[in-house]
Amino acid sequence: MLGGRAKDVAEATGTFPDPRARHFWDEAGWTIRAFRPVLAIPVPAWDLYLIYGPDARWNGAVPPTPTFWMHQLQNVDNGPELDADAFGERITQVLASMAR
Repeated sequence: MLGGRAKDVAEATGTFPDPRARHFWDEAGWTIRAFRPVLAIPVPAWDLYLIYGPDARWNGAVPPTPTFWMHQLQNVDNGPELDADAFGERITQVLASMAR
């Protein structure tokens, strides 16, 4: 969003190398537009942290609604601002539910 280029992708995705995570490069910005209505936010959907359970599927043009999300955006008040500890707890909860 802020000057990212395709050449930066490898370095950026290396910051979270967990094989369960998925990283995508969207040069045209389709994703930041597609998630706006799903999350009901008034700004481009970037600087988001989304958690999906194992049953989540993206079928069709509209992304699925995440189980939980946080953001680092201005002018967004319908979702919690990023709190790394709280986000980590939620990830732990989702992963624990998958182990059952």
